[in-house]
Amino acid sequence: MTHDLWALLAVLGLGIVHLGLSSVLSLVQLGPGYILSARDVAREPTGVPGRVARSYRNLLESLPQFVGALLLVHASGSAGELAGIGAWMFFFGRLIYVPAYAFAGPGVRPVCWMVAQIGVIVIVVDLFIT
Repeated sequence: MTHDLWALLAVLGLGIVHLGLSSVLSLVQLGPGYILSARDVAREPTGVPGRVARSYRNLLESLPQFVGALLLVHASGSAGELAGIGAWMFFFGRLIYVPAYAFAGPGVRPVCWMVAQIGVIVIVVDLFIT
């Protein structure tokens, strides 16, 4: 398996852990009664649980770009070293994004997000130079 596909596997694992963390923190804050209900009245977690939940939703927004970029380079036969570098940039950017969103001061979270997005761009660049 190529380096970029290992990074994809790592991102999928991160997503699973991130969803679990978000779910547990939301359960603790909102209570099992709300979590098990039909949720006709919307409630959002606040504080750290809310930030973790929002960071998970942000992962879901950027994940299709990442997967799409990897699909393009592999389908075109262009997957090279840059695809691996970009994929790992995406993974580490997203990995650090979670604690940055939950605990870091202003400015840290956007830098982590930008590292991940630049990783997607690096993957796409592999289409044009390989």
